[in-house]
Amino acid sequence: MTEGAFHEYRERAGACPDCGNSPVNHFESYCSHTLSVWISAFSGSGVSPVARASRFLARIVEPFIFRSLAALPMTAFSRDPSRAVTYRSQVVWEEAARRGIDMEQVIFFGKPTELYRARLDGAWRYFQSLPLFSSVDAAVDWVDDKFRLKVELARAGIPAPRALSVASESAAQRALDTIGTPVVVKPREGSRGRHTTVNVRTRAQMTEAFRSAQQLCRYVVIERYLSGSVCRGTVVGGTLSGFFQAQPPKVVGDGTSTVRALIAQQNASKPERVGDIVLSSEHERFLARLGYTADSVLPLGTVVSLTHRTGRLFGGRTRELLGSEHKKLRAYLERAAKLLGSPVVGFDLIIPDPEQDPDLQEWGIIEANSLPYIDLHYLPLEGEPSIVARDVWDFVEAHPELL
Repeated sequence: MTEGAFHEYRERAGACPDCGNSPVNHFESYCSHTLSVWISAFSGSGVSPVARASRFLARIVEPFIFRSLAALPMTAFSRDPSRAVTYRSQVVWEEAARRGIDMEQVIFFGKPTELYRARLDGAWRYFQSLPLFSSVDAAVDWVDDKFRLKVELARAGIPAPRALSVASESAAQRALDTIGTPVVVKPREGSRGRHTTVNVRTRAQMTEAFRSAQQLCRYVVIERYLSGSVCRGTVVGGTLSGFFQAQPPKVVGDGTSTVRALIAQQNASKPERVGDIVLSSEHERFLARLGYTADSVLPLGTVVSLTHRTGRLFGGRTRELLGSEHKKLRAYLERAAKLLGSPVVGFDLIIPDPEQDPDLQEWGIIEANSLPYIDLHYLPLEGEPSIVARDVWDFVEAHPELL
């Protein structure tokens, strides 16, 4: 397969509208995310003793567990990249094949998993989706903590929206008064915008948003709402490797048509690779917070976003612009990656114009992902794809001491 020729990959929506197109088990997520926040609370600015101990044990125990797993009769291995559970894993697998690296997927009880192995330095090395191994000890253990991240970024002089962490509905209401409206409400840990509510302005909206977010984590983050493009900057080995800009689905008023009619017009004229905008309860709640309904007639020229979710799958637009982002913005992201110590990290940020001086705009990093979906950089509607998996394997091969 040549660079730029990638398989199309689409996720499917689940039963929970607040999870979007990447549903998770609420109970399992609540337990794992809450536990992760507790562990994060024990750490200083670096790596906590708990994390150091767990990583030390992982280096000892994991090889034994994986060898035992491989020997079980219900375990099989696949060499077919099309069976990858996520497109993130698929692009990593395809890049490994281009390099002649043996890579296999663990099949357990006949079901493909997100556990893989690659033969490196004469031995099988196991990993989840991205070849990041447990021996990478420099990374802080609060990368995925959306509140702690903002605190540490602010201390380092890296822009992030003001945020508070709460665990009760009454505290959430007080946070609304403290930060001021509008705010964003989200689980303190988690990804893919699951159970996130933006543009919250009233106490009733806060109650609904808080209860949704707390389904995935005991702790909920209330943060200042930022306006602008939602971007993803992926840093590999300290260097920005991909920069992706995404827009939510929007409609533009013509003075006579309802929001519902404008959506139908847009669906009829959209590019082939852009998904239809399908009105749901999430869209209706989002519009209500803006003061509209699906039957509202928008004034001529009025632009209205329909959801906080961005990208082609939701009817939005995407653009890869690595190399066009402002040099100061690149420097901020690379400095943030150094602060976190993670060899691969994806930063989500909101900024009005990533190609202009960030110091002259209100912007901020809103999340970091220690296991980022690098495939976001592969199928943009506009711009040249960034081959992030190539940089990931370059880093792995250049640092055999981390295996």
